[in-house]
Amino acid sequence: MTTSHIVEIDQLRFSWPDMRGQLLNIPQLRLEAGSSLFLRGPSGSGKSTLLNLVSGVQAGYSGSVSICGERLETLSAHRRDRLRADHIGLIFQQFNLLPWLSPVENVALACRFSRRRRDRAQARSGSVQDEAIRLLRELGLAEVLNSRRNTSALSIGQQQRVAAARALIGSPELIIADEPTSALDSEHRDRFVDLLMKETQANGTSLLFVSHDPALASHFDNTLQLDGITGSSLETRPC
Repeated sequence: MTTSHIVEIDQLRFSWPDMRGQLLNIPQLRLEAGSSLFLRGPSGSGKSTLLNLVSGVQAGYSGSVSICGERLETLSAHRRDRLRADHIGLIFQQFNLLPWLSPVENVALACRFSRRRRDRAQARSGSVQDEAIRLLRELGLAEVLNSRRNTSALSIGQQQRVAAARALIGSPELIIADEPTSALDSEHRDRFVDLLMKETQANGTSLLFVSHDPALASHFDNTLQLDGITGSSLETRPC
């Protein structure tokens, strides 16, 4: 997979069954390796749908969506799952951590599903566990490493950073973050975004970040505005 564009979208159109008009109409979109993109728009404007299309979870669109040079619409469901596990780190709004596991175990979990990411983690720190520990330290969670607490006992802000470390381990080419700061105050929100930027830039990882909060846009290379009007287009412009 040799391409400078981690995400390539051409003539993408999507609408739900029985929907009048189009929810998404994106003539062209490129996300280069190591760049960051902030996606904003009102509820119902198609933000989550776009994330699902880019991650290969949602099908039924016209046009082309490519990740790391592979066109998702040409792949089987199994191959899309493999591409997602190998090349995409996901940070969900609800974090989707396993509460009975430790923070280190939650972070290392991503490498169980991807040999590629496991090999990269081991190459960087000697073992998957050591790389999980390094990421948690970098994200300001050194205090939880020697704790016997399960992840469910952590604060919301701590759980959020564990989820970010899980997405980052193994240096995937793309991080997709869906409203990960919605439960944080402004101070912790800005700190989290700064830490996430630091790690993605260090690894040359691209970042697609969705939020309702326009104050975050200044952290990113580019902003994509979805206006929420059926049939409208999505435009890219510098912040």
